[in-house]
Amino acid sequence: MNNTTFFRWFSNIGDKLKGVPFVIWLVALTLLAYSPLFWQRGFYWDEAPWTWIYFRLGPEALTKTFSTSRPFWGMLYQITLPLVGPEPWKWQVLLVITRFCTTWIFWLVLKNVWKNEPSIVKIAAILFAVYPGLSQNFISLMYSHFYLVLAIFLASLYITTIAITRNKNWLHLPALLLSVYHLLAMEYFYFIELVRLPMVWYLGRQNGKSHKTTCLLWIWYLLPLAGSTIWRMFFFTNQNASYQYETLDKLRADPIVGAVGLVELIGKAFWETAIHAWAFPIEALLGGNLGIFTIMGAILLGIGGSSLAIFATGTPDPGHHPLPRRNIWLILAWGLVVWVLGGGAYWLIGSRTMPQLHFSADRFTLSFMMGASIILAALLTLLIRNTKIRLGVVALLVGLATSQHFYYNSQYRQDWETQRSFFWQLKTRIPGIEPGTMLLTNDLPFTYFSDNSLSGILNWIYSPAGKMDTILYFASVRTKEGRALADGVGSENEFSQNYLATTFTGNTDQMIVLTFSPPGCLRVVDSQVEAWNRWLPAEVRDAAKFSDNSLILNDSKGEIPPYLLPTPDLGWCGFYQQADLERQRRNWNTVTELWRTAQQLGYQPNDALEYFPFIESFAYQQKWETALELTQRSYKISKDFSRQPLCVIWDRIEAQSPPSPLKTSTIETARATLECP
Repeated sequence: MNNTTFFRWFSNIGDKLKGVPFVIWLVALTLLAYSPLFWQRGFYWDEAPWTWIYFRLGPEALTKTFSTSRPFWGMLYQITLPLVGPEPWKWQVLLVITRFCTTWIFWLVLKNVWKNEPSIVKIAAILFAVYPGLSQNFISLMYSHFYLVLAIFLASLYITTIAITRNKNWLHLPALLLSVYHLLAMEYFYFIELVRLPMVWYLGRQNGKSHKTTCLLWIWYLLPLAGSTIWRMFFFTNQNASYQYETLDKLRADPIVGAVGLVELIGKAFWETAIHAWAFPIEALLGGNLGIFTIMGAILLGIGGSSLAIFATGTPDPGHHPLPRRNIWLILAWGLVVWVLGGGAYWLIGSRTMPQLHFSADRFTLSFMMGASIILAALLTLLIRNTKIRLGVVALLVGLATSQHFYYNSQYRQDWETQRSFFWQLKTRIPGIEPGTMLLTNDLPFTYFSDNSLSGILNWIYSPAGKMDTILYFASVRTKEGRALADGVGSENEFSQNYLATTFTGNTDQMIVLTFSPPGCLRVVDSQVEAWNRWLPAEVRDAAKFSDNSLILNDSKGEIPPYLLPTPDLGWCGFYQQADLERQRRNWNTVTELWRTAQQLGYQPNDALEYFPFIESFAYQQKWETALELTQRSYKISKDFSRQPLCVIWDRIEAQSPPSPLKTSTIETARATLECP
């Protein structure tokens, strides 16, 4: 099928679909990009602690949490959390709705400003709908609220356009009120508010408004911006709690060096958000380690996205006249202004908020999406005068972006399943925890979680409502200078962690050490054995000897969060966790029975140390032959790494089991096999 035939085929279909409103195509495109398999995604990053705080500590605790960062944004959560509840799939649905609303209102604003340029406006809206530079759309509880604020801002702009073009002056009041809220809520879209000034001037000229009227409107719309700026500068004392104005400091110290640094920052940000972001899907899809399901899904959704883009923008009209170049240059200039203003907060802060196309720095692309989409739409229209070719390029870009979102989708779904497996294994191995206990672990194999965020789920499971009895730390993170465990993990080191809603206070003498590296099972570190385990990261191995497994209780005062239900199939790891718990309780018959059942089902250990509970159980039951066989299996996995821990296990067996001739000969054989010192 040649290029002409291809477009003729689409033209025939397009003729039949000409009556479909553009907004329906936006709905379809949003659903295609963000809704597939939405029920398989969960909570990520700050979402888990926020739900724990609201539903277990109470609404007042959530207010306290947001009071140090975005108190007015936190008000939205006080409304939405009780309405939507703690089920992730509902938030995923809300995310799709809010993502569509922002796209729809964005299109309405552009359509009202550039009434004679429907084609370029549609392209900008479609590109905005699938902007591929932001991977975090699936963090639904958080980003649905980002998009709510963006929708409020865009709605304010739209109402302003209606007020001017239709001479409905009373509409300026709701526009002002919406502007006040978005300015107080967050800083992401703060400086884009200034785009209202040239918009009011342009629409005023188009609709015969006098300069005096335009200036009065400017004054009215500048009042919320001025008032919120005064509040942020002089009354909101936590404005710079997390970030300092690095750029301003550099400009004061050396204006030339500071100015050069600022220009460099703007240039890098433009490359990442306005250029690289559109090519990134090719890099990610070619460089990623993708499964066949993800590849096929990305291809199919890419084709679907391309098709929708063609239908939405309309097939070429033989009588169509190209836009005047002056108009296109004006729209391009408009897009550049929107883009520059989108980075206003980042230009002040400096390199710490440099947008990059990876988690979590890609969150800073959020405020650049509008400007980047307008810029690209204008450039495509300016550089590609042939309508068919331009439409093909737009379709290709939309298809790649849609594929990229499915790739992100697969990453989030995998991360969620790994997290669910972690906590269900943890709950199986540790039914309850002594209050005040720290869980120290390696950097867990999650992309979209931190130890702070995981502590929310941990306390939902193990703490009664209203309490924070446990904390989870990544050893490599928290042992750094300035962090909670900077004094080390030695004996009797006290520490505290401010969790905003509450503060956890602990002591390194009350610590359980964990490790989790799939496909291996989660493992509660054995303090006697694993101080010699070279498989453990150095920070975890150093802490191993302080791990106190007596802090593990038989029951819990908490509960499993509803979003972790139902229980996943843990496979072998389910048997291992039960066996390791029963080993700690010295229920040897139960451990050996678990081994036999797992073997009958075809399960096998994933790493060498997962044999250890069973080696001990068979030895203590005088089944020396089986204990020796499992030792040899464990040893073969990695002789250099398994030798020392296995030798310690057999030392413990020798010290704690009753004497017998068969025991003596078996231990001698084991030590000879392992080459124990």
